[in-house]
Amino acid sequence: MPVSMLFVISAPRSGSTMLERMLESHSMIKGGPEPHLITPLAHLGVWEKVDKAPYDHILAAEAQKLFVDMLPNKEQDYWEACRAYCEVLYGRFLDGTGKSICLDKTPAYALVLPFMAKVFPDAKYVVLTRHPLALFSSYANSFFDGDYSQALNHNPILQRYVPAIAAFLRQHETSHLHVRYEDLVKT
Repeated sequence: MPVSMLFVISAPRSGSTMLERMLESHSMIKGGPEPHLITPLAHLGVWEKVDKAPYDHILAAEAQKLFVDMLPNKEQDYWEACRAYCEVLYGRFLDGTGKSICLDKTPAYALVLPFMAKVFPDAKYVVLTRHPLALFSSYANSFFDGDYSQALNHNPILQRYVPAIAAFLRQHETSHLHVRYEDLVKT
């Protein structure tokens, strides 16, 4: 059975936990941990490669692409299979909660948005942005005691997330709602 999905798309330290709590106060919405279900799917070889996997990722990617090309509906069958995998897990997460909308705010999804749009074309997407310098300052201070250099070396979030989210905001194929952190916290 299809699961109604609501994805909060954001970079780390953008206020997604606060937004999730606000949205989850609705009687139909269930949020929770960041399950990272979709990012690994995007790197199985058909969409993107897994360079550090303990198998020949080049051979696996080519073999999977050939296999997908032999399916009756080709890529459409692949997207449906990816969606089915996620829907089973998201559905089980909703079981017994009495809620009908599953909210996932995994930040890494911002890096695979074109893939997500293929797997979940009918999902609701809320894109949360925050001023990049405030975002990076929060990241460096929260996890690296204010050591900006160490934070940048560990995860260059500005270089990775800001362009990916900006590209998604500029596209028109996938419907989305843009929310600014600064507007959300205004008193």
